[in-house]
Amino acid sequence: MELPIKNKITYILDDKEYSFSIKDADFSFGENVILSTKDSDISFDQKWYKEGFSSIPFLTDDEFYQLKNEITQNVKTIISSTIDKTINNFSLEDYHKYVSNEDEHFQIVSKTRDLFQKDISFNAQKLIAKFESILNCSLTDIVPGTNHQLHIIIRINRPFSKDYNPPHKDIYEFYDGYGLTPKMINVWIPIAGVSNKSSLPIAPSSHLLTENKILRTKAGSVFEDNQYRVNTIKSWNNQNELIRSNVKYNEALLFSPYLVHGLALNEQENSSRVALELRLFEVE
Repeated sequence: MELPIKNKITYILDDKEYSFSIKDADFSFGENVILSTKDSDISFDQKWYKEGFSSIPFLTDDEFYQLKNEITQNVKTIISSTIDKTINNFSLEDYHKYVSNEDEHFQIVSKTRDLFQKDISFNAQKLIAKFESILNCSLTDIVPGTNHQLHIIIRINRPFSKDYNPPHKDIYEFYDGYGLTPKMINVWIPIAGVSNKSSLPIAPSSHLLTENKILRTKAGSVFEDNQYRVNTIKSWNNQNELIRSNVKYNEALLFSPYLVHGLALNEQENSSRVALELRLFEVE
């Protein structure tokens, strides 16, 4: 049955229109202010600030394969310990062949999206040091002014699944909850199954818009029958179009936390997509 218009939301992704169900969504505009400033956005002083994102090489081939192998073992261990399943010849691209049950998948990603150094075998601080060199500033995963450490996310997205966030901005977690705009950067690292049918969509230059042009919810709306911790953005400057980022293995997609992004549908026939996500802050 066709959903009433009020329960549907539409986006354009790489020139193709998609419709999604949404519930418990209270949309509103913000104030006449640009949240991304020199004091709140690490990308402000980067040459790619106008676009709000850039794909930047940061790993050698050997470093990438080592990182991928370590993440493969981490995910394999989480699967085995979570659903008590024997796994042989596991690959990240084949994750969906080992975990097809929705309840089991939810148990696994509840762990992979909330990881800390003690939970992983790769050295997160070595990765952070590389981004310090690229961005020419000291970085930390500790939220400024607190002792709260942000988690590391191994994002797993199965083929033609609902394993994605709605379009959102990461900064709203701090802005809505605490009235804060800490100086921050987003890092998205492709690990497996990343292509022009699965990479992270973004809305270029959307971080430059005033908040009274962003129509959005607070956190907690139900998008495609999943309740999300992030906000849902319906439109930005009356637009609803995103493009897939073009980021290769050995590279990281660096982008402003004020940039609209999300809706990372995996439209590959038979490959899960795995990415590593970090949110980092400038050391005060």
